This record gives sequence, structure tokens and C-alpha cells, in this order.
Amino acid sequence: MDYRDFEDRDEFEEYPEKEKIEDKIKQYEELLRNSEGAYMNTEIVEELIELYMISGNYEKALSHIQKLIALFPYSSDYWIRRGVILNNMAEYDKALLSFHKALMLNPNEPEAWANMAITFENMDQLEEALECIERAIELQPGNIDLLRIKAELLEKTGKYSQSAEILKQIIETGQSNNDELIKLANCYEKMGDYDNLIEAVEKSLEIDPYNYELWYKKGYALAKKGQIIKAIESLDMALVIKEDFINALELKGELLFKIGRYADSLDTFKQLLNHQENSEVALFYIGNIKAKLGQYREAIKYYNQLIKLSPENYVAYYARGNCYEAIGNYKRALADYTTAVNFNPKVSDLWEAKAEVEYEIGKFSEALSSYMMAIKLDENNPSLWVGAGMTYEQLGKYQEAAHAYYNALKIDPDYPEPYYQIGRLFLLANMIDEAGKYFAKAFELDSSKIEIFEEEFPEYKKHLRKWIKK
Repeated sequence: MDYRDFEDRDEFEEYPEKEKIEDKIKQYEELLRNSEGAYMNTEIVEELIELYMISGNYEKALSHIQKLIALFPYSSDYWIRRGVILNNMAEYDKALLSFHKALMLNPNEPEAWANMAITFENMDQLEEALECIERAIELQPGNIDLLRIKAELLEKTGKYSQSAEILKQIIETGQSNNDELIKLANCYEKMGDYDNLIEAVEKSLEIDPYNYELWYKKGYALAKKGQIIKAIESLDMALVIKEDFINALELKGELLFKIGRYADSLDTFKQLLNHQENSEVALFYIGNIKAKLGQYREAIKYYNQLIKLSPENYVAYYARGNCYEAIGNYKRALADYTTAVNFNPKVSDLWEAKAEVEYEIGKFSEALSSYMMAIKLDENNPSLWVGAGMTYEQLGKYQEAAHAYYNALKIDPDYPEPYYQIGRLFLLANMIDEAGKYFAKAFELDSSKIEIFEEEFPEYKKHLRKWIKK
């Protein structure tokens, strides 16, 4: 953050064109060289310093302020100006010393406290910056610029609710501009207060209806509230204003995918690819859409492109593995799942997918190891315990299988699968009455298990009548 002027003062004449500024600087420099005692004409020197600051020539500005300080060492204004120049030169420690000197001369100088706050902010010492701006506000409680700095510092320190209160205070004075509403909206976004975020954005849109970023922000907030259709309408407004607005295209495509409008989502992501040829988001979602439509080979093509762009994207390997698994290419599916867990071994879903394919192709020892890794990461997932139990069965470890199924029941007593699997174990041990207790519960929780039972154990159909609760 650079210098800001916090006191009412006469404005210097503005010279927006670089040539005019340089001409004026030459005039003043010549005047100072040729006029004895010219530095006593402080107004000219001050204006010259300002011109050097506007042009970014801080070293020249510093040399002139030093001369003024030599003539007027007790001027707090000049020490403040010196601090400002040093701050803009990133000489922060020296800047702070100048502000301290100004405050020694005039402890009630709000401009010194405010600029000291800016320097502390530039040094990432935000708490110290807040203390300084508080002192400045105590001296000038109605100064809007000081309140703006405080709001900004509060936001930077993560105190979003306090920042929002300051911003509302500024807005209520009637001296604010649209920037305060936008900053207020940002605070509400960080707080997850989407109702107030929408309200702030709508007020801001009344001032600037063609601000595509505001329409996007409104769409984002509506999406967070689950109002997907309204969110898409807001995103469409953003895209009418700026058709290549990448964030809006991404979010719109994702929302359309979420509500199952796959054709519209596909069109949106293809538009995104037109504007951003290597959009990883577009390639990923187009792959997902193709997979949802059962077009697995087409999906694989898009995942291939994504992996080429992002070779360590474990989610892309996982998604491509799902497609290979769906078309029965278990070898490639397993290769992708293995790559995925190598890149990120801390996601249980990846280990579960790997375990399921290993089980499918008869690699039961490997499948059990994968299930155990998944359980280590997500021990309260009952389906993982069921998978481990079924794998134990294939390895002939029936006691361990039963233990796994009982673990699943402890986690979720209303999960039908472990009841069915325990019933199977008892039935295979010819313990029909015990088996019936578990099958009865499985059928009660999920009637589709009855048909599965009839196909798996046709010779035991005669027992179904007493196991099925009417």
C-alpha cells in the first residue's frame, strides 16, 4: 500500500500527462537553483516533491524533503512526508522512524498514525497496523478514509464480521462509493453469509448493472444456497456482459452437470474450451458427462487429454479407471487406480476402487491390503468393512470375515448388507436358524435382497416364508 493523504489540504494542480509533469519539474528545479533562499518558498518545494512522487522518482523527492527538514526540523508535516516517501521506497524501518519523530513533535497527528499503519501493513505486521489506525480514528473519528483502512486491515486479519460492521458504518454516512458495497459483499462471502452477500451485491448492481463480476458473485451465492436455477440465470447475465468470463463458464457448467442437464453442461464446457483451449476443468467435466451418458470410450479420450496436461492429477486417473472398469478392462483400471493412490495415498475412495478391481480379478490378498488401507483412512465406513469381510471369505478366513461384518453393523445397524453376509456365513455352516435371523433383518431393510437370495440359494427358498416379515 502506498501513501494516502488524510488531511484536508489545497490540491496541487494536476498534470495528467507525463510531459507536463516533467516540464513543471524542470521549471521548479531551475527556480531552486537560480534563486537564493528558494527553499524558504516551501509551497513550491512541496509541490515539486509531490510531482516527483507522482512520477515515481522517490529518491529526488527524498533529497528535497531532507533539505526542508534541515531548515524546519520541528515540522511534523515534513517528517510525515519523509516517512511516506521512504515507505514508497520500501524502506520501512526508516519510514517508521520518521513517523515516530513526527509523533514526538505532535502526538495528536492522525496522519502520522495512519501512515504508520500503512507501513506496518506493508511489513505484514497487521496487529500493529490496527493499533495505529485505531489511534488515528480516536483523533479523527469521522474520517472516512481512516475507517476504510481499518476495514481493510480487519479483513486481512480474518476479522470479517468486524470489517463488515465498519463498512456498513461507512455506507450509512452516504459518503461511500460502490467499492464499499463490493468489499462488504466480499466479507459476507468469507463469512459464508450468503443472504447478506446477495443483498450487498444487488445494491451494488443498482449502481453498476454491467459489472459481470458482481453477477458472478450473485450466482455463486445463490448456488451456495441451493438455488441452482437462479444461480444459472445470474451467471448467464455475467456471460452476456463478458462471454469469455472463465469463472462464470466453469461454475455454470458445473451447476448444469449437478442438476443433470448434461447436454447444456456439455455445451457450456465446449464454449469454455473455445476460450481456453487447455481448460482442465472443461476436459474433466466433459469426460464426466460422457461417462454419465455411458460413452466410456469418449470419456477416456478427454481424461487422456487432461492427464497429458496434468500428469499428477490423481482424480483424472481415478475417473479414467472408472471408465476402464465399466468396459471390463480391469488391467487398465487397476493401473489407473494404482497410479492414483501413488499420487495421493490419503484418499480412501481410491483404495476402495483399487480393492474392488483386485477382488474382481481374483487378487484377494492384494484386495485385502487395499481394503485395510481404505479402512485406516475411513474406519467408520461400513461398506469398507463389508468389502474386507467378503475378501476374507475368499481367502478362507471366515472368523475374520464375520468380525468385519459385525464391525459394519456396529457402525450402521440399519445397513442391510452385513446382515445378509452374516446370514450367508451361517447358512454355509448349515446353521439355518441363526442364518434366518440375519436374513430376516436384511430383507426387512432391503426387499431387493430377497431376489438376490433366491438366485444365490435356490435350494433354501422354502425358508423364505418365515424369514420375510409381512
